Amino acid sequence: MAENINIGLNPQEFKGKKVIVIIFGTRPEIIKLFVLYRILKRSDEFYPLLYNTAQQKISGDILSKIGINPDITATEKPNRSSDLNELIAHLLTDFNEKFSDRSSVTKKDLHGIIVQGDTASAFTGALWGFLNQIPVFHAEAGLRTYDKLNPFPEEFMREAVARMTTLHFAPKGINRDNLIREGIKPENIFVIGNTINDAIFTLIKEKKIKEPKEKNYILSTFHRRENWNYVSDYARILNTVMNDVSGYSEILHLMHPNPLIQRSFDEVMNGKGHPKLKIMNPIHDYFEMLGYVKNAESILTDSGGLQEESLFFNVPCGVLRKTTERPEVLKKNAKLLPIDKPEITTFLTEAIEYRKVHQSKYNYTYGFGDSSYLIYELLKKILWNTDRIFIYIN
Repeated sequence: MAENINIGLNPQEFKGKKVIVIIFGTRPEIIKLFVLYRILKRSDEFYPLLYNTAQQKISGDILSKIGINPDITATEKPNRSSDLNELIAHLLTDFNEKFSDRSSVTKKDLHGIIVQGDTASAFTGALWGFLNQIPVFHAEAGLRTYDKLNPFPEEFMREAVARMTTLHFAPKGINRDNLIREGIKPENIFVIGNTINDAIFTLIKEKKIKEPKEKNYILSTFHRRENWNYVSDYARILNTVMNDVSGYSEILHLMHPNPLIQRSFDEVMNGKGHPKLKIMNPIHDYFEMLGYVKNAESILTDSGGLQEESLFFNVPCGVLRKTTERPEVLKKNAKLLPIDKPEITTFLTEAIEYRKVHQSKYNYTYGFGDSSYLIYELLKKILWNTDRIFIYIN
């Protein structure tokens, strides 16, 4: 006879409240969700369950500093491979087990699932919710490039999540327009800003951002799958561009742990890197990383999150991609750049003046730090006016 599963929760604790599962598995997800979790945790209406899929290893130090302790952590995979097929299959099984009829909390107890962004964790959480007729609430909905290979596989995943979502929380009006064009009912879409601003404002207020010792630097990252064929080209540019620009003391390049990327850089440098190019390990401490973003003179990156964080601090950002799902940044601090030395040189030269004008100013494109509270108010209004809402098939 199968044993009952106790995930450490007493059903009496959430009696009279709506149980909402908040799914995260990467650092960007929990950073963008921790303020919402705090609000729901303090509320009289909801009982949030934090579910860590362990898609990536997240520092326990980060979780403790933002007051986060997952209620549920996915069973560790048999191997630590990054194969998405294995991860998705593993998580679907884990969701089933954690909320089975033998569990102290079953899927029948759940009033909704919150997923964020475009990760494998978000996709799998939405899929499991849809298959079990549990409402899915998507934070950061409607971001699109309409190129399924840029970024890969995130573009497909967020499009797929939209088809399984009940309520869509979009950062900007352009994201709402994208969803409407795809056939999503307008009444199910809410433009509430981006919760990244909630997180940054909170960390500033709580004085958690760490200031770096370096000054007057260019911050660089490069890791996306669609750029793997251009790693050597980018390494050569970084190794020579400081000969052609002035006004910066050095380039700080955060080396991604991917062996392919590291090997390409090593082959280009051959032990003779430019004296003003500093290769650093990834910064896993988010509070330290945010300090480096805040104090950079300019940024070169193919990251999505850095586009948002650089916008908040008004740091010029060269987006090393063919397109971006965040077109609003291109009207502010950012520019799309090919992996081309003259283009990158021109951007870095022009960025110096932009930074002088916008130094020490915050940007409110993504809101004033109240996006999480707006989500809470909407969930309260909608979920407490009905016993249970159903999936909308659009």
